[in-house]
Amino acid sequence: MVNCGIGDGLLLDTRLALFHAAEKWLAVADLHYGYEISQRANGWLIPAWGMQHIEQRLGSLISEYEPTRVILVGDIVHSSVARNEAERFIDALRKLGPELILIRGNHDKGLQGIPLLDEFRLGHFQFQHGHQRSNLGSEVIAVEGHIHPTWRFSDGSGTRLRAPALVQTAGKLILPAFSPWAAGVKLDMDEEYRLWVCTGSRIFTIVR
Repeated sequence: MVNCGIGDGLLLDTRLALFHAAEKWLAVADLHYGYEISQRANGWLIPAWGMQHIEQRLGSLISEYEPTRVILVGDIVHSSVARNEAERFIDALRKLGPELILIRGNHDKGLQGIPLLDEFRLGHFQFQHGHQRSNLGSEVIAVEGHIHPTWRFSDGSGTRLRAPALVQTAGKLILPAFSPWAAGVKLDMDEEYRLWVCTGSRIFTIVR
């Protein structure tokens, strides 16, 4: 287990999850479960390992941190093509013990048989996917996903490494994408922010 305290009792795990040590919740975003099924349905023969990787990584996080709540912060499934597989995955998560909170993302239109929330408030944290604008008070910290933040390292000689990152601002935490298929995007933000970059075995912090 490799994690880093990022303030307010929060631990960022290199497996791309956020855990609150006092309140015992674990949050991940943008699983895009069933991505490979969706792509194969479109004729792209990509390897079928992503769903198993998501299941194993999330299962190990729950086993090690023992959260009382697990919050999936939107884009739980990639498309309705993988609806049946995603529903089985969610049923299996419920059996692990923690209360499961499911936030609706812009990709989750196909999960019609599963109750999804547009937002969920817990203490001074509000969980929402981030694809819709919302105005929160200064006392509330939004926990979002949606943009798949990353950071690119370069040594100046052509070697490049892009790694997922958590974005921290004064009133917002943007989670890294939990999906192993997420390519990520270059950030374009006007406000000051801190990046927590996860490389698998280490976490780097970058202030912008």
